[in-house]
Amino acid sequence: MLTSMDQSGMRLLNEAAEVRTVSATDLVALEKEIQDVDGLILRTAGKIDGSVLDWAKRLKVVGRHGVGFDHIDIPAATQHGVQVVYTPGANTESVCEHVFAMMIGLSKHFPKMMRELIAGNYHARTSMRGREIAGKTLGIVGFGRIGRKLAEIAHLGFGMKVIYHDVVPAPEDVELRAAARRVEFDELLRTADYISMHVPLDATTRRMMNRQALAQVQTGCILINTSRGPVVDEEAVADALDAGLLWGYGGDVFDVEPPPLDHPLICRPDVMLTPHSAAQTEEGLKNMATGVARDVLAVLSGHTPEFPVNDPLEVERVRKELGLEPLYRSML
Repeated sequence: MLTSMDQSGMRLLNEAAEVRTVSATDLVALEKEIQDVDGLILRTAGKIDGSVLDWAKRLKVVGRHGVGFDHIDIPAATQHGVQVVYTPGANTESVCEHVFAMMIGLSKHFPKMMRELIAGNYHARTSMRGREIAGKTLGIVGFGRIGRKLAEIAHLGFGMKVIYHDVVPAPEDVELRAAARRVEFDELLRTADYISMHVPLDATTRRMMNRQALAQVQTGCILINTSRGPVVDEEAVADALDAGLLWGYGGDVFDVEPPPLDHPLICRPDVMLTPHSAAQTEEGLKNMATGVARDVLAVLSGHTPEFPVNDPLEVERVRKELGLEPLYRSML
């Protein structure tokens, strides 16, 4: 393991295998310490690419403690006959609650009000007017598990209008439950009072929320990003705040993590930032730990995982071509 995790998952691992925690996550340490491991679990630290996989001759499975797997080279893993698993849905509730905390906090000027109160300016309470989120339009970019849950809460809990943009339309029953309507990206930008980003990081989503996109948002929009930092152009966000295009920005992720001290969004009174902690709840961490432990152990015991990233059939086919022992008891 690259880092430890909740004891609920650690217990499962310790009961079934010898568990090690690497001393560092840089390339040299990884290549040295995972040469003889059968399974690897990582959270947010470390990068698994072809060069690491070349060293890990015994590696059969990589488990991602979380949802995003952009720091794992999935094609390279498949080419090495390595199964990759992850934990979708484990942190859905935690992230959704985090998004609403930011939406409400920015709408009510929490950062500004807290700063004024600390400075002794109690009467600042009458100098700024917040707004309610009830009845407003929420635009969701990326309509997977988290996006769909967010839409459901927004509609049923706050009476919000919900629009979403995704390359794949959601099933009709999902749209009906949240009264959600699929729109083009440009329409979402023009009509949403709140925009929440929930897309994976790839070539099509990197800098998706850039200067051109921000120039199209309606004045007073609040932007939230809990997906991946590079999905948003942070300099462009700062400029949009300065220009009054955005009411506020909430971010749990950064282009570079940890962010530099001179980051353009840190310490702004119209911004709420957290250190990639949206999923850091007791429930979320337990769900992720047990989920990734179960799937890693399933693969190591010859069973197909519940949540594979790459296709187990393809992984098994590649292993056969490479002359490696099969992973699964009844396949090919």
